[in-house]
Amino acid sequence: MRLLTDNLQLSGQGSLQLQLYQLLQHQMLQGLWPNGALLPSSRQLAADLKLSRNTVNQVLQQLVAEGYIEGQPGRGYQIIAVPEQYFQPEPARVLTLNHYDLPQKQGMVTGLLQPGVPALQQFPYALWQRLLSRHSSREQLSGFAEPLGYLPLRQALAVYLRQSRQVVCDEHSILITAGAQQALFIAAKLVAKAGQQVLMETPGYPRLKQALQLCELQVQHLDASSASGLDIKTLPDKTEAKALFLTPGHQYPLGGIMPLANRLAVLQWARQHNCWLVEDDYDSEFQYQHRPVASLQGLAGGEGVLFAGSCSKTLFPALRLGYLVAPKAVIAQAASILQALHGDVPLLPQAALADFISEGHFGRHLRKMRRYYQQQKQFAAQLLQQNLPQCRLYALDAGLHLVLEFPERLDDVSLQQQLAAQGIKAQPLSRYLFNAEPRSGLVLGIGHNTVAQLTNALAALITLCRNTLQG
Repeated sequence: MRLLTDNLQLSGQGSLQLQLYQLLQHQMLQGLWPNGALLPSSRQLAADLKLSRNTVNQVLQQLVAEGYIEGQPGRGYQIIAVPEQYFQPEPARVLTLNHYDLPQKQGMVTGLLQPGVPALQQFPYALWQRLLSRHSSREQLSGFAEPLGYLPLRQALAVYLRQSRQVVCDEHSILITAGAQQALFIAAKLVAKAGQQVLMETPGYPRLKQALQLCELQVQHLDASSASGLDIKTLPDKTEAKALFLTPGHQYPLGGIMPLANRLAVLQWARQHNCWLVEDDYDSEFQYQHRPVASLQGLAGGEGVLFAGSCSKTLFPALRLGYLVAPKAVIAQAASILQALHGDVPLLPQAALADFISEGHFGRHLRKMRRYYQQQKQFAAQLLQQNLPQCRLYALDAGLHLVLEFPERLDDVSLQQQLAAQGIKAQPLSRYLFNAEPRSGLVLGIGHNTVAQLTNALAALITLCRNTLQG
């Protein structure tokens, strides 16, 4: 049986070739044309639908390639049988998936008091553009990167980390990643398998918790709410944990700095339990009362500790360059995980960052920004202490944020939503707590906004908090 097509109409949406393809495909998938039937000749199809024969022939060849029709010598094109069960309706199926909200940090940074954002207006963009332009025409940067990343960047980072954080490393023990989050994810894949247990701090970094859950790890939490960060008394005497993730240089978000005695105790505990330590060097560059403290990794002599860091907070978030320092026995495995997850990290920004560090621009920028952030933090802290004396402030001496804790249990999520309606993107403290005693407050970013913006945003926040506390 040869089909008739004079009653068919194109949709008018898209190219003529696409319209014809979709029309014929629809007829076959809906069972409107019987299996084994012959299509009209290309000449007839072109005449019926007022198309060129070239357009018709291209569509027919596409349908042949996709298995809808097949050519019959001397007869034309015949419809291939579509399995009968395709046309039989099935009961609706409900797929059960873990629920995740769409991340909110998209596009340009425009919010007030948004944590984790540096002073973008202070970055030397003209200098950065010159460094990018210097390398943009280099043919060798148009190919694939070395497995560990761009060698000059690894060499520059090794010098910086040895000098500033006493990290035991060289260019062969550093893996360049697409940000600290990826470095932490790779560390998680490196130290534990699905179903195994790991430990992390509470309060802690919500995106780290997400990464560990995505690796299907069993996450247990240790209290880190004191001024010295992780409470070493909570380290379990017996554990099957494969790793402990921690922020000893500047606990996130409360800002505690782990003293030397506690660091040594953590190292001894990890050795006794054959447990990896994963050191997240969050915000440690920005210490305002003293130099950045020596890394846990350095105290361990580079063994048994993975050290993760990033340039997102020191430079700008869109740079998306981080690093993982690992013992040489496992660095190749870490690189293999990166290749499986992401492939190469773009070379051009790596080359620019290598020059930015090795030519001294990075060090000068850090010194400038320490002074700037210290002034911002002192201004914000003074304003909050004067107007909300009943609240407690944390993370005063380091980092790009403050934590404002309320004296009583309030709905900090509701407060955050009310502030968001005014363009203020402070985050509720309760979101950083995992299986811990309830606390409420706000995490306030002080890095990105000008003094005028800080003043206005904090005034709105103070008014709302006063009304809520008095109500």
